[in-house]
Amino acid sequence: MKLPLICFITWNRAGLTALNLRALLDTNDDFELYIIDNNSQDDTWQFIQSVKDERIKCKKRFDINRGEVYAINYALSKRNKEQYFILVENDIRIKTKDWVTKFLDTMETFPELGLLGATNQVILEYEVKPLPELISKGEVGYYGVYQVRGCCNCFRPELLDQLGYFNEETGWADRDNCFRINKFTNYVTGYSSCIEIELTKSILCNQCLIKDQCSLLKDATTCFEVYKKNDQYPQFTAAMSDKHAAYTHELLEGKRSIYCASIHDPESIKNHVYHKEWALDNFQFFIDKAN
Repeated sequence: MKLPLICFITWNRAGLTALNLRALLDTNDDFELYIIDNNSQDDTWQFIQSVKDERIKCKKRFDINRGEVYAINYALSKRNKEQYFILVENDIRIKTKDWVTKFLDTMETFPELGLLGATNQVILEYEVKPLPELISKGEVGYYGVYQVRGCCNCFRPELLDQLGYFNEETGWADRDNCFRINKFTNYVTGYSSCIEIELTKSILCNQCLIKDQCSLLKDATTCFEVYKKNDQYPQFTAAMSDKHAAYTHELLEGKRSIYCASIHDPESIKNHVYHKEWALDNFQFFIDKAN
């Protein structure tokens, strides 16, 4: 089996990035890590450049933030056809040491799984109601859940043959992925029973691993204030709802396949329906509001 490609997306919140990237790398598991920065305006990129690990295969910084989907698809375009793809967002702290092994063991044990997410007890208790029966074998298992948070997900390579890329035309990442998988493929989605994560939106400056290198304190601000000032994702999802409705109609009417093309892969655009004007409009939203 080829090593999985892990995509770690960063955008501001340098302190959180430092904490969570350390947790991601704190394992003996092997993988190929792509760290993609969306034009952070704090110390994130400086920190990333300082991190040394032979499993890091790419450090890429976009000079303009065009949104998370644009960054994810860049990494996806570098994936070998046989590689599992694991997406980890920078506000996720992974608490399970052999988390990559557990992702792959679970996917190999249950061939029906197309997408597997990591979770914690809080998510399971408050977001998944009623909690489905655990499907398990040995030390691995999963809860079959239709809508899986996109913060720490593992994708089967055979599924990606069908899905292609994340949807640049609507920009709705996890919601759209789960819809395409559960409605139009033979695969299912679910949460792992053996990989635990912690979702942390902020930390105190005195908890920061790189506080001695912080360049913002002299300006009496923090990396979290920089993040909050430019975070426009809630407004984006509301603004793009009409595109999502039109796209869903095309799918249900059979006017397009579930394969989503990407601007990073010109061949994919040639061979599949791709509303480029929609995608460019989505990218422009973030260019205007999140840089």
